[in-house]
Amino acid sequence: MEDFLRRIKLIDTFSTTLNVSRSKFTSALRNNVDEADIDGLLSGAFEAFSSSDNIFTGSVNQNGFKIRKRKRAFESTFIKATAEGKLIEKGGALEIDVQINTSNNHMILFFGVLTIFFFMAFSLLIIRAFFLDNEFSTIIKIVPIVGIFILALFMFGIPYLIMKNGVQHIKQDLEREFHFIISKSNTLK
Repeated sequence: MEDFLRRIKLIDTFSTTLNVSRSKFTSALRNNVDEADIDGLLSGAFEAFSSSDNIFTGSVNQNGFKIRKRKRAFESTFIKATAEGKLIEKGGALEIDVQINTSNNHMILFFGVLTIFFFMAFSLLIIRAFFLDNEFSTIIKIVPIVGIFILALFMFGIPYLIMKNGVQHIKQDLEREFHFIISKSNTLK
């Protein structure tokens, strides 16, 4: 399953190396991440109304982190990508291996319900059009099938594109933010 999600670009990985110790990086990252559970069902329900200036929310420890971009008021994106990183100290440098993932149980449930709904709709329309005796022409029988097919493309395609775009955005934001966190941190000077 993970290989399939990588091929359709809903999971991505990257590595970066910083010239800083692990303890200094984790303390600087903690200062820029709001501590919260990001895996819960209602996690972040009122997050958009908090007064924090931090961009990310999640958890940070000495071995790694699990973060996502903080929800903002009036933001159109309802699907947030999470980044899970491992911190490996080699010599005087810190290697950060990050896996970005947008698939979660909510989206699996959403796509499962959609699949069942559209399978039933296609089946009923095909049975009605071709197996029941009625006086409509073939063109009139096919129009609802084409309409439901176009609706299915939009209902599956738009969330996919939003999730794929979320992976690309958080990857760019994290690469930029890691270097910015280090440069602006007063503890590293």
